[in-house]
Amino acid sequence: MLFAPPMISKTPSITTSFSLRSPRVIVACTLFLAALLSSFAFAALSDQSSQYWVARNSITPGSLVTSEDIVLFDASLIENAELYFEESNSPIGMMSTQLIGAGQFLSVSALTQESARFDTEQVPLNILPSDIPAVIEVGEPISLYWVPDAVNSQSLSAPKLLLTGIFLESIDRKGSNFGSGLAITVSVDSSQVAKILSGTSHGRLVVVIAHG
Repeated sequence: MLFAPPMISKTPSITTSFSLRSPRVIVACTLFLAALLSSFAFAALSDQSSQYWVARNSITPGSLVTSEDIVLFDASLIENAELYFEESNSPIGMMSTQLIGAGQFLSVSALTQESARFDTEQVPLNILPSDIPAVIEVGEPISLYWVPDAVNSQSLSAPKLLLTGIFLESIDRKGSNFGSGLAITVSVDSSQVAKILSGTSHGRLVVVIAHG
């Protein structure tokens, strides 16, 4: 009996070709180089960061900057560094020429040493809780309206706008918990102080948030 020799099957060899011209290889290399350059750029920017003065709370126009108003913040302002106050250039004692919101960098153009340009006064007022917005914040621009006292439940005249474009300097809401009014302070031009106080002698003042 004759037996046929066993068949030996050959597994086809798999060849993998690797070429630098492959689109996948080119894309992968490009992404790798971009990531590498980005890390170098980030490291370079980090080395060039400095500390700048930032408003801790709102600073109203005409207010002198104190140590309680500002805080140092580390940032990289390479192109605009000369526009803001760095750590070595303290703004304490300077006067604000515009509203600086909490968290904003102190701009050189927003502060001045010439306090005579802004003859402002801080005027304390007592306001009924119902005559001031519950959501108002320090530093916001406001308008003051005068509401005359009512006689026999009837008002003698219509409410009048006293001042607008002034700023709320401070507010103390603790007094409202005991049934009294709210103690607020407004920053106004010195020539307008008498006008505001005259409105409190025979009537009440209503605070309105001024939007533009």
